[in-house]
Amino acid sequence: MIISNNQIRSLIAMYANQDKKDAQISVKGQNKFNEEAYKNSVSSNAKSYLTAKEVISTLPEVREDRLANIRKQVQSGTYEVTDEEVAEKMIGRTLVDKLV
Repeated sequence: MIISNNQIRSLIAMYANQDKKDAQISVKGQNKFNEEAYKNSVSSNAKSYLTAKEVISTLPEVREDRLANIRKQVQSGTYEVTDEEVAEKMIGRTLVDKLV
């Protein structure tokens, strides 16, 4: 499965938002272990993970419209990919692999 930039950004944003929530919980508890906050945090993380997994599982394996467009560009000799685009995809996929 190929992961798009939008999916990468969505996952990173979701984890960033969860980190903010976790930080707020720890500040409110002022270093006291709060079992309820911990359960809510773990439960929230699990819900976020399941939501992301469900969204990704509904996406098609191959986007035929994009594939046809790229195929046409390759055949006409106009398909070009910049070094920056390749690096961006590599870094994005590495981040997603580490997060998920």
